[in-house]
Amino acid sequence: MALLRKIASDGDAEAQGDGDSEGDAEGDSDDEGDSDGEGDAEAEGDSDGEGDKLNCITQEMAEKLINKYQAITTDLGCWTATLKPDQNGACRLDLRKLKVKPFLHHLALIADNRRAELKKTLGQRGRYYKASHLCHDKKCFNPRHLLVESNSDASKRIACKGKTIVVDAGIRTHPCVHGGDDDKYKCILREEWRQDTAPKDDEGTPTPGVDSMVTDNDADADTFKHNHITQEMAQELVHNYRAITTDLGCWMATLKPDQNGYCRVHLRKLKVRPFLHQLALIADNRLAELKKTLRSTSLDISHLCHNSSCFNPEHLLVESRLQNIRRQTCVGHNVILHRDFEFHPCRHGGIKCLLPVLRLEAGHYVNGSEEQNLPA
Repeated sequence: MALLRKIASDGDAEAQGDGDSEGDAEGDSDDEGDSDGEGDAEAEGDSDGEGDKLNCITQEMAEKLINKYQAITTDLGCWTATLKPDQNGACRLDLRKLKVKPFLHHLALIADNRRAELKKTLGQRGRYYKASHLCHDKKCFNPRHLLVESNSDASKRIACKGKTIVVDAGIRTHPCVHGGDDDKYKCILREEWRQDTAPKDDEGTPTPGVDSMVTDNDADADTFKHNHITQEMAQELVHNYRAITTDLGCWMATLKPDQNGYCRVHLRKLKVRPFLHQLALIADNRLAELKKTLRSTSLDISHLCHNSSCFNPEHLLVESRLQNIRRQTCVGHNVILHRDFEFHPCRHGGIKCLLPVLRLEAGHYVNGSEEQNLPA
């Protein structure tokens, strides 16, 4: 840990120091500022040996540096630092002890356990691959906005720059054709709501949509802004928006969820748009847990009930993103009850997924992808 603090300190000192520490580090004009596909193909490929140098940066070290330099989160979910970008718009650090000058978005990929993807963009292979900024902001280092793809595909994304997603009468038209039918590969663009269909705040005033790909870690406000939401305020908001309780115990609001199933509230006076499940954690005196998910790329808020619109705090668990992804294997399964026999298909640790209960008589049944024979 002492080494991590020293390295982070060195990186900070260089970032704040002389003029060549950030964009013009030793005259490196081959920075990957063209990762949106707006420039030549060698954007990430002219750093021969850079991949080997980055091996000395561990995932834990990268996470620490990312958390240190994440100063601003834009309405689109972009993470930006207060560092001066280079002439191509990218930001980099000078880690003198390690003798390496990584870009912040390189560190973001390492922190997100995507080192293998990053290596494709470095050295000789960098002539064919690059890390595209789906948000078209070269300063951004949110790993959710980074996609390693071919130079050919990356160069086509410039066609989407400046465009918006139009939402009219509940129909969402995304102009990007670069991701096919999968939204996670599309360009991240601002939403343009027609005035009569735009979501409304507590006072009934239409508010524009701001984020086309909202996830737990893509909060539209800086982490510190959540400090302005007191526990009492969060409890009142959760109480006011709780309209329905399902058979599984899920708390549901009458708000229209986004395309990922999450509901958010616009608190105009505080200039923050928290998700309802984030408010539920604050109301449950779990603000510290919430902050971890906003600052780390490796933590998520899991819905144990597999209902993204739910904001019952008993259904929310902060855990690793990998564990959150693994829980998807429980979707569609049931807890089986037969006399004194109980079968729970969840195998995801001490805290199991919340699944519907199915009471069965003797016989054969199929539970998701598993088969079981019940005694007579």
